[in-house]
Amino acid sequence: MTEKMPMYLVKPNADLVPMKPSAPATEDELQALIARHPELIGDSDGALLLIEREVGIPGTADAAPRWSIDHLYVTRQAVPVLVEVKRAVDTRLRREVVGQLLDYAANGVAYWPAGSIGARFEAVVEARGDDPGSLLADFIGEQERVADFWNQVDANLRAGKVKLVIVADEIPTELARIVEFLNDQMRADVRAIELTYFDGPDGSRMLAPRIIGETERSRVQKSGVRPKLEAISMEDWLTRHIEPHGVPTLRGGQALIDVVRDLVDEVAVASTQGSIYARITGKEGRSSYPFFLTRGGKAQIGFGWLGGSPALADEGERKRFYDRFNASVGPLSRTNLKGFPGFPPERLNDAERLRAFREVARDFVAACRA
Repeated sequence: MTEKMPMYLVKPNADLVPMKPSAPATEDELQALIARHPELIGDSDGALLLIEREVGIPGTADAAPRWSIDHLYVTRQAVPVLVEVKRAVDTRLRREVVGQLLDYAANGVAYWPAGSIGARFEAVVEARGDDPGSLLADFIGEQERVADFWNQVDANLRAGKVKLVIVADEIPTELARIVEFLNDQMRADVRAIELTYFDGPDGSRMLAPRIIGETERSRVQKSGVRPKLEAISMEDWLTRHIEPHGVPTLRGGQALIDVVRDLVDEVAVASTQGSIYARITGKEGRSSYPFFLTRGGKAQIGFGWLGGSPALADEGERKRFYDRFNASVGPLSRTNLKGFPGFPPERLNDAERLRAFREVARDFVAACRA
């Protein structure tokens, strides 16, 4: 381990407080810190959303987990981020950790089932009593992308568009060279984060992150900016994404659009082309998105994007509409009053269900406008 220089904290009265180099007491301490504060290992791709710690990875299809990755995150661009944590005193930090992380990535890409990352996030968040739909909406910050976010995560995973991150309190020179080489050669992003610890005489602690592998060349090659998609009409979108689910689903999707088109201000294909959305503009100019039709062939009720509808801020009022939607076209996929409960659109092919849905949808939109 190389000798580290101390750092100095300058107090308002110009006194210097020496901060001496230190290290985490245990690997678990470092892991817990990163889980609580993912900004410590962030880079130019922006914020990270923690899915879970110690995520199992199978070695073959439909097998029990063979390994576990220390942390699994996603970026706002729906890119999965696999993080492995080591202390500097761990001899595996030299080269073995690289092979270990590549093993995890290769098998995760191959054997994690579609939808498993989103399902894992929802299960973990619900287990601690929070609402997954609300947390995801706050994290993404783009109404049009919420309904299709986990589909984007799955698509990136299948394409091998992932980020691999090694975190340690010190990154050896030989590991840094390997990381930089791999990042220039691979489709996946590869990073090492050196999280240097410093302790003060009063027990305070300072952390100094250093990113290794994020070169200007790799940043340009692997930019997280989504390319602008060629414009597509609603009819072409339905043909491309809904018709493959079958004629009944296509008919039901068209029925949904016909109902909501007469109620809302806009029905359009989202910029990511992951869904068709319905939009209402409130009196103060804020938008609400009460309905979606996703390219996965699901109709969704947008409880998670009613920020422009103060009359539906009350959970009891949302529950009243949830129960009415559930009675008209249910059962809905989940009881999520801040998320996006859904149903197969082909249920709207039944005349009685369609009539009941139209009645609830009319009242729901009126409440959105109130």
